Amino acid sequence: METPVLERVKNLINQMTLEEKIKYLGGTGFVEGQKIGETQPLHHLGIPSVKMTDATSGSKLTKDHILFPAFICLASTFNPELSALYGQAVAEQAKADGYRILLGPGVNMYRVPHCGRNFEYLGEDPYLACKMLIPYIKSVQNAGVIATVKHFVANNSEHYRKNSNSVVRERTLHEIYFPAFKAAIQDAGVKAVMTSYNMLNGEWAGQNKHLITNILRNEWGFDGMVMTDWWAIYDTEKAIQSGLDLEMPEACILNYKRIKALLDKDIISEDLIDQRIIHILKTICEMGLLDEKHSDPSFHNNWPEHERIAIETARQGIVLLKNQDNILPIQVETTKKIAIIGENAVITTASGGGAGGFDPGERLVTYLDAVNKIASTYEIEVTFYEILDNNVANSDVAVIFLTMVEHEFMDRPFTLSESQYDLIKQTSSINQNTIVVMSVGSGVEMASWINNIKGLIYAWFPGTYGAQALAEILFGEINPSGKLPFSIAHNENETHYYGNYLPENTELPREFQGWNRGAPNFDINYQEGIFTGYRWYDKKNIQPLFPFGFGLSYSTFKLDNLSLSSETIIGDEKLIISCDITNTSDIYGTEIVQLYIRDIVFSEIRPEKELKGFKRISLKSHESKQIEMTIDKTDLSFWSEIKKDWQVETGSFDVLIGTSSNNICLKASFMYFIESDLVNIPISISQ
Repeated sequence: METPVLERVKNLINQMTLEEKIKYLGGTGFVEGQKIGETQPLHHLGIPSVKMTDATSGSKLTKDHILFPAFICLASTFNPELSALYGQAVAEQAKADGYRILLGPGVNMYRVPHCGRNFEYLGEDPYLACKMLIPYIKSVQNAGVIATVKHFVANNSEHYRKNSNSVVRERTLHEIYFPAFKAAIQDAGVKAVMTSYNMLNGEWAGQNKHLITNILRNEWGFDGMVMTDWWAIYDTEKAIQSGLDLEMPEACILNYKRIKALLDKDIISEDLIDQRIIHILKTICEMGLLDEKHSDPSFHNNWPEHERIAIETARQGIVLLKNQDNILPIQVETTKKIAIIGENAVITTASGGGAGGFDPGERLVTYLDAVNKIASTYEIEVTFYEILDNNVANSDVAVIFLTMVEHEFMDRPFTLSESQYDLIKQTSSINQNTIVVMSVGSGVEMASWINNIKGLIYAWFPGTYGAQALAEILFGEINPSGKLPFSIAHNENETHYYGNYLPENTELPREFQGWNRGAPNFDINYQEGIFTGYRWYDKKNIQPLFPFGFGLSYSTFKLDNLSLSSETIIGDEKLIISCDITNTSDIYGTEIVQLYIRDIVFSEIRPEKELKGFKRISLKSHESKQIEMTIDKTDLSFWSEIKKDWQVETGSFDVLIGTSSNNICLKASFMYFIESDLVNIPISISQ
């Protein structure tokens, strides 16, 4: 039986001319700085245009907007509740000025640190990405804004993305690169999906029937709107038959002349066009956008709350990576002078570039402003050195602020520039109390200089207000609690992508080179398969410079008393895992407890361990709490290359509890049994 929404949509379609139907398959165009995109209006049928805005960390086109800390900073909070607040705030920013389609969130996985859009994404682990993504999407759409999960799929680098062919096996897609998109659809109810620029296994993603129809629609049950990325399809017949609904920002390939020619030759039917329009209009109708005013200026009154959420995201997401001799927090009782070094302190880069980055506005808090504000309350002298000189030696502490250009449609080097290396070397040589603050969205090479400094903070791209949180952490007003959502290597030779990323002798730029560039098509072979990030380091028994899930605190913690609700689970039964955590310090602090699962007996090769749970726990000095996490058979499953489906096998599993992927503190084991297979346990194969 048809729903009232579907009946209404079909009635509207029946009133459209063929020309109007075809016109509805494309947007109204793009105008730099004014219009990113919008759907076609059909005013005589009561169908308004729906305006779109970029993207995940704010509403780019909203007047007087707030730029939130980069999405990768949100990932490093490991806090789904905060993700919900962040999503609601972003949606309210969009809705305030009538933008009811948000062109985010971006959920492409962190495969290489070079990717110019990693700052827009959620890190290397699909489980973490899913858990942070779901509440964000729900909040955006509960606020009345359509969320658009992107870029589907395997757009894991930006270097000539319109010429790259991601060559990825099905298991790797299902276990690493599909999960966030699947969770967005099945668990968050996302209304829109955006395809990517790259090819996947030889076919452009935007006109790939296997991806859009077989996976999105048939396998995952998605019945919402699928749109292209901007100017990202090439073949009219393939595109219209792939399951794609909307070409953005305008109909260049799905235009009237081309579609009419296919209709005249009976290659496609008008019913196929109707189905495309159903997906678009049903999505708009379900969100109430045919009936209500799209803008709600009253949401501008919520800006103070949005500011609070932005600052709190930075407070919880900033990661302390090194704290030798407890150089941090800065000891305000004994510190008289602080040297601030690096252009990023005064011209603070608030975001990466491209669609996911935008002007933080006139209210931008720079790092220097934020440090000065707190230092002045303690009568500490702060001096910014535009050019390094020997007076830095007279300061009690020297803080270097560094950043790198990260931008859509470019990948950047893993290494810092020579001038940045020299700055670290020279500063640390004249002041032994040197701290480095990195504002980036990805890993960088630090092994060559990390022993020269005492403190290291990953502050991410801070947005409009995040610098305040960084200053609070420097002075101990906030205790850092963020954890890395990706691993950082000593050097590229030890990574899964070394020699397996870009064509030989490719040189990556340090500045954005512009949009109108082309190159010969090339393959990116994901030969590492499912072994990305910490999975790779585990497999190769390599200790990265900083592991996934790592982050220091000014507090110390102890985990003990691991307990399982059962030593055996069968079928759909759940296993409850509990342990105690104690703050063993005199400082209130927050720890992120991480649960990993290891399969001991398996028929197809598996990672050494995989993240399957986490808890963010705040504790007073010497306070203890018991925490619980639950797993079931889905957490034990893998995608079988042999059976072409998800499988769980009878066998033994380890529960591993720790504070990073490399710091496992507690371990216990249990048996899982398939109900029909309580006796036959698969023979183990070596990893």
